[in-house]
Amino acid sequence: MSSILIRSIQLLLSISILVVVHELGHFIIAQVFKVRVERFFLFFDPWFSIFKKKIGHTIYGLGWLPLGGYVKISGMMMDNKNILSKNKNWEFRSKSPIKRLLIISGGIIFNILLSILIFTFLLFKYGETYLPTKNVKYGIEVDSIGEKIGLRNGDKILFINDKYIPYFNEIPKEILLGNSITIDRMGHIIKLPLDDKKKKFIFDRKELNFFIKPRVPPIINYMIKNSKAEKYGLKNNDEILAINSEFVLFSDQLKDLLSKYKNENILISINRNGKLIQKEIFLDSKGILGIYLKNFMDLDQIFLFEKKKYSFLESFPHGTKKAYDVLKNQIFFLKNVFHIETKAYKQIGSFFSIAKEFPSKWNWGIFWTLTGTLSIWLAFLNLFPIPSLDGGYILFIMIEMITRKKINEEIIERSTVYGFVIISLIMMSIIIWDIFKVFIS
Repeated sequence: MSSILIRSIQLLLSISILVVVHELGHFIIAQVFKVRVERFFLFFDPWFSIFKKKIGHTIYGLGWLPLGGYVKISGMMMDNKNILSKNKNWEFRSKSPIKRLLIISGGIIFNILLSILIFTFLLFKYGETYLPTKNVKYGIEVDSIGEKIGLRNGDKILFINDKYIPYFNEIPKEILLGNSITIDRMGHIIKLPLDDKKKKFIFDRKELNFFIKPRVPPIINYMIKNSKAEKYGLKNNDEILAINSEFVLFSDQLKDLLSKYKNENILISINRNGKLIQKEIFLDSKGILGIYLKNFMDLDQIFLFEKKKYSFLESFPHGTKKAYDVLKNQIFFLKNVFHIETKAYKQIGSFFSIAKEFPSKWNWGIFWTLTGTLSIWLAFLNLFPIPSLDGGYILFIMIEMITRKKINEEIIERSTVYGFVIISLIMMSIIIWDIFKVFIS
């Protein structure tokens, strides 16, 4: 099964879970207040549906357009059936403002709860593994983005915004939030300023990968089949010590040396279980050995990780905090989208970009982490006071509660139509932009 198909299946399953839970929130609270739900659909069904069945007063179905889903609540919108009828006690419009507010908020509430439950379960099952910043003993390795903001291989990060960051995984986020980085560069303490011009290098890239990571020794994790490394007898777990007469202490140095000796024979010295072994290898014009080196997560014998396990009860408050932290990071990114200088808008994407975040091999841990992240984000986006979103209805109901005057249903319906058109245009623009990024750029 191709990686594209696996990613697509994961995305479709994740979206299906989010949509069903969201609409279930509206449905359950409507049922609690004895409001009829006429339709409950996963995905949209313009012109026809894949499946539908009526049970009680509700038609349950599966649409063919996987861009969301919906519930149709009786008396929520005007139509030919109820435009001349009096309010009936099972209609949405017959209920008090607070009940209508809860029904509309049901989807948002359920998405928040889903996110909290997912992160709670993940923490209970897997716990958390952290690398304390103090244990990043060799400093950092940076890519071209890290270099552009002023960092160098071997730098040790001391403070961000004059604050010590206890865990390494928090450092990239803190750099995006911060105004300065204090580093130890070979014994010299340097304070690097951070501004929007520098941060644009982080946002202005095709993939949101890490631009810094702990510096590690060059130890082979595995080799590409039929590669030069395999052909010349290198093995997994070999530690590369030198190329010709030049010592290699870290992975970034190995990359530089292999680039230096393209189209040449090299003498590669390795440590294999305490024995010194040397191999003569001819490098091609690309300077590629065909090996993947271990990263810091593979080297727990070198880096001392902290592992936290949570009991069932402990996992709930930590799962709630995790959902909150994810939302806070997403809001920070959204704020940067409107700072044109950062170029954060380039990271906006549709389902194409979301699909790329799922792994090419099925991994339930990553799947549920991304689903939990998308769930809290969906809840937040639905709070926007735009007609046709839940937040638009919430705004109308709150105005009614404050003024104690019911807003004309025709105004609500027209606003909803305009809101739907605006959101559709925005979605189409994002999809076109994403297609350009993924398939053209």
